[in-house]
Amino acid sequence: MVNGVAVAGPPASLPPDTEQQQTQAQKQKKTTPPPPCNLAEAEDRLELGKTTRFPAQPFNPFYDPPCRFEAEVYNCIIRGNIPKDIDGTFYRCMPDFAWAPLYEDEVHMNGDGCIDAVRIHDGHADFKQRYVRTERFVIERAARQAVFGKYRNRYTDDPRVKHKIHSTANTHVVFFENQLLALKEDSHPYAMDPDTLSTKGPYDFHGQYKAATHTAHPKIDAATGEFITMGYEAKGDTTTDVVYYLFDKNGQKLEECWFTAPFAGLMHDMAATDKWIVFILPPLKSVPLDLLKTGHHHFAWDDDEPIWLGILPRRNPRPEDVRWFRSKNAFIGHAGNAFDGDDGCVYFDAPIVYANMFFFFPPLDSDGPPAMPSAPLQDGHGGYVRFKLDPNAIDNYVEATTLVPLTGEMPKVDDRYLTKQYGKLFLCIHTNSDGSPSKGGLWNTIAICDVETGKHRYWSAGDSTVLEEVAFCPRTKDSPEADGYILTMASRIDKMLTCILILDSAKIEEGPVAIIELPFRLRLGIHGSWVGGDQFAERKELCDMEGVTDEVLREFQTAPVTLPDVPRRPAIQYPGPPPGSPAGFSGPPPPGFKGPQPGVNGHHAPATNGS
Repeated sequence: MVNGVAVAGPPASLPPDTEQQQTQAQKQKKTTPPPPCNLAEAEDRLELGKTTRFPAQPFNPFYDPPCRFEAEVYNCIIRGNIPKDIDGTFYRCMPDFAWAPLYEDEVHMNGDGCIDAVRIHDGHADFKQRYVRTERFVIERAARQAVFGKYRNRYTDDPRVKHKIHSTANTHVVFFENQLLALKEDSHPYAMDPDTLSTKGPYDFHGQYKAATHTAHPKIDAATGEFITMGYEAKGDTTTDVVYYLFDKNGQKLEECWFTAPFAGLMHDMAATDKWIVFILPPLKSVPLDLLKTGHHHFAWDDDEPIWLGILPRRNPRPEDVRWFRSKNAFIGHAGNAFDGDDGCVYFDAPIVYANMFFFFPPLDSDGPPAMPSAPLQDGHGGYVRFKLDPNAIDNYVEATTLVPLTGEMPKVDDRYLTKQYGKLFLCIHTNSDGSPSKGGLWNTIAICDVETGKHRYWSAGDSTVLEEVAFCPRTKDSPEADGYILTMASRIDKMLTCILILDSAKIEEGPVAIIELPFRLRLGIHGSWVGGDQFAERKELCDMEGVTDEVLREFQTAPVTLPDVPRRPAIQYPGPPPGSPAGFSGPPPPGFKGPQPGVNGHHAPATNGS
């Protein structure tokens, strides 16, 4: 006791024999090897390395972990026949983390941009995939770990990169000025070679683009070749500044107009008509800068704020010309199309959800970490709707009219009708061939919708496949609207493989006319584009042709293969796999297998049916 307070003294000494026993036990523990185990048990025992220990997220479940590779496949395996009138390249962008994020609450949208190319010509298909060499990617490759912090929050970075370019170039890829532009809306585009997929660097339209940010969804007018684009938070994080740009087909600036939005928030997509530009501002607000500096996510939903739609003249715009319209609290992520009415009004169409589609950015007053909503998001879906925006209206409140009552997203129109009055729409929806919803609410069905009648035709891939946004290739340059071929990536959860599907829009109900198979799985992508072969300045191979000289090409490229006249013999019969192997294999078990296939820990592995 010291001044009435009990003070702990030195620990009591252990008896010599007990102390000796403990010392021997500790030495034995250090030197005794772990018991024998099979591979599965070894995987459970060994920890993942820190730089590649990816957190479990709703968008990173067991069937969609990062891929982290680059690849090419020359002459892909094809089921069916690719129609000979398909000639061009299907480009697609996916967010694929090269390194484990530095924060556990990172969102899936911050993965490194990886571009896929599927080049189709003369019934053949070649594939290539490469990461965009953004400044972030290059720095982190040098560091062999993540260096940049949370999605759109430079205050969570390693201080050395706070002022570097933060783009992941992971959202969309478009073709302009004979190059690819890989897009992420917090930065300028990254230009890439359309054949090699090598990165050229940041692209600022020959020094003419002055904003800090650039949308992931510019529009290209097929009639004029004009590039219609914008940026939000255009003067920096949380600013209300918006900028609109119009460039001609050669990249020369035609229009530039700066104005302010009702608040700083996510303006992910846009739309355009011949006369107007449409801006979309859902109530997903940028958090205050002081809160961002504490490590908070960039956006937070506001249940009390309406969705806002802005219009600005496409030609000769002035800041005072912008008109903002409000509607119910709702989320619009992607525009379908817009066009000018004969009545002088602007008609804007899009899928709408009367809920926070980005649940991982909850309201500021929410309790606990973000979590998947208890009710499926599609329960709050309002279908594919139309807004009538009157530039001369006195009241700025507008209501949506339902065109197609489908729960769907990733709207796509025939690019020849973009900015024009149209009648057909491609939509990814959640359903099965029997009309039941898909597992987990994932898109597994492609629908062709008539926006005038509300009717639709569709094909479902089943509940073990996830389909992505489609690309459309017209059958001919002059074919009717939406008459041609639909291309989409399909993620086979049952096989853990990815394939590319080609469907004929005239008979979509019959399913794919061709399947381009890949020998690996790709992460779920976001957006992509179809580029016709006639749009390239020069026809080139997509894959590596090292050693294939002009002389070899002349002799073997088109000449048929001839074989000597020798007797044909039966195919070699190899022993099949043991019983209990996946469906599709047959034949007797190989030597040494007399009974059921041994499983983990000596238990018999159950037979599987491949599903």
